[in-house]
Amino acid sequence: MTQTKSVLSNDEAAALIGIAPSTLKLYRHLGRGPRFIKLGEAKNAGVVYERADIEAWKEERKFASTSEYSAAARHSQDRARNAQPAPSSTVPAPWLRSNG
Repeated sequence: MTQTKSVLSNDEAAALIGIAPSTLKLYRHLGRGPRFIKLGEAKNAGVVYERADIEAWKEERKFASTSEYSAAARHSQDRARNAQPAPSSTVPAPWLRSNG
């Protein structure tokens, strides 16, 4: 009996999706890819993906026609235009801190 891995490396997840590992890394950076698990606090800490998250992400991108896709893409663009930008940091820059 073959057991399927539930946690995948970036390379394994990219292969399952059918894209280059560098593309998956870019998707992660842009917030467009599947949910991932960061394995530490450091910037270069590893990343893994749960197979269920990869499958869910792929399922969200299934369409029956190009017109169905176009409507979903327009809706996504409208949401992106109306979204508030995330704060870049929770720590204020030194010149914005009070000296009291």
